[in-house]
Amino acid sequence: MCPDAPEGGRCDHCPQDKLDAAQTSEAGLLIRRALELRAALNLGVHIGLDDLRADEFYTMVILEEERDQLERERMNTHGK
Repeated sequence: MCPDAPEGGRCDHCPQDKLDAAQTSEAGLLIRRALELRAALNLGVHIGLDDLRADEFYTMVILEEERDQLERERMNTHGK
């Protein structure tokens, strides 16, 4: 809880409000769909390219690239 927040609420500059707004934006919802599709694939659900929208596919590609980059950075940090 933020010390500036009214009791039971959030302060007017709360970062949680920014996060909530980002997650419910068009881009945030697209990222959520891409993450859910990725989870479904990891669970063995078969999804063909015809079943994906182009923006969902490219978002999944970006997420995978970012995950790979994070893993490389972690390996470099721990390897030094």
